Amino acid sequence: MFTTLRKTRSGGFTIAELITVCAIIAILAAVAMPVARFGLRRQKEVELRDKLRKITDAIDKYHELMIMGQGGAQNPAQQPGQLPTLRPAQMQALGSEGYPKDLEELLKGVKMSDGKTIRLIRDRDLIDPMTGRNEWITLSTTDDPDASMSDGNNVFEVHSTSTALALDGKTHYNEW
Repeated sequence: MFTTLRKTRSGGFTIAELITVCAIIAILAAVAMPVARFGLRRQKEVELRDKLRKITDAIDKYHELMIMGQGGAQNPAQQPGQLPTLRPAQMQALGSEGYPKDLEELLKGVKMSDGKTIRLIRDRDLIDPMTGRNEWITLSTTDDPDASMSDGNNVFEVHSTSTALALDGKTHYNEW
């Protein structure tokens, strides 16, 4: 009686199949990484535009409230030249033209004469998405138009501190 010995193949993969699969995965990952990086950077750009808009709106609202306290914004029901009944409780700094001295004033809000405080912005809105820090270039109304830094009298305009080139390839984030 002869018994035949047969080799049976186990259910695993050969080394060639494993190398082929690894090569395909590596190629797909190499293609996907730049696309993912582009998407993340685009998302940060959108977030930067949104935060710049929020900060600018808060500065404008602060300015409106401070001008209102001087009788600058007239309510139709009030007499010309008469101070409004509801106005900021704090006085604006001399020479500030109604703008906040720094961004921290926007966080504190504006305390009104009726005791309520109007909040203008949140802490998280002051984090620059490009740098991850609460650092901004601030410009004031008394600055030279070509200046890149403020003299510190008031905050009129805000820019990112990041000097990286934007996705448009023409502008830097600190120029927005």
